[in-house]
Amino acid sequence: MGTDLEHVLLERSARDGAAWEAWLAEDTAQRAKLELPFQRQGALPLSAMNRDRILHERHLESLCVDYRLRFLDANHFAGHIPYEAVSAMERLDAAAGERLNGYKIVAPASMFRLSYQDKDPMLLLDLGNKYYYLVHKWGGEVNPLRRLLMYPLRSFPSMLRSVVGFCALVAALVPEAWLGEHAGFVRIIFFFYLLFATSAMTALYGFSRAKNFSENLWTSRYDD
Repeated sequence: MGTDLEHVLLERSARDGAAWEAWLAEDTAQRAKLELPFQRQGALPLSAMNRDRILHERHLESLCVDYRLRFLDANHFAGHIPYEAVSAMERLDAAAGERLNGYKIVAPASMFRLSYQDKDPMLLLDLGNKYYYLVHKWGGEVNPLRRLLMYPLRSFPSMLRSVVGFCALVAALVPEAWLGEHAGFVRIIFFFYLLFATSAMTALYGFSRAKNFSENLWTSRYDD
């Protein structure tokens, strides 16, 4: 059974719609932009939106970092956009009375046209002030292990925690009978030996395959 990223994202952003409406109430100029056409990306009437599908950028960032995804303008997308997603865009265009722009897509890096050339894309529309409207999600579910496997690649601290945790676990699982009379001291020495060896292997092979961390890549249109 896979993980539905749309469900994960909507759970994390459950209160974003209310926060967005509160921001609109304080910013009358922005409300007027949404209610009347404006040049940058057209006008999406408030009545055309489902409040539960309004998301803040911080939740998109956390999802992309957790699952090592990209959040880029739709024009960089190299995959096929299905009829259902196109229909959803057309419905929003019809509600706005003109063609909207400002669409973005969340998907793995392999689905974008990057500077160099499990897929579960989501189409979003920029509403301003770091809020986005989730238009449509297509594809299957991601492997539930993806979040765990990508944890070391989120940031340098997460990689450091992963290496230390792995070494501590291996050192703790070694039977005392193998360690001799001074098992506690030998276990500590073994832990630091593992830490040194694993850190060296991570630096040598890990960084050669994944040259940057997810927290730096989630909005980058360049390859790793």
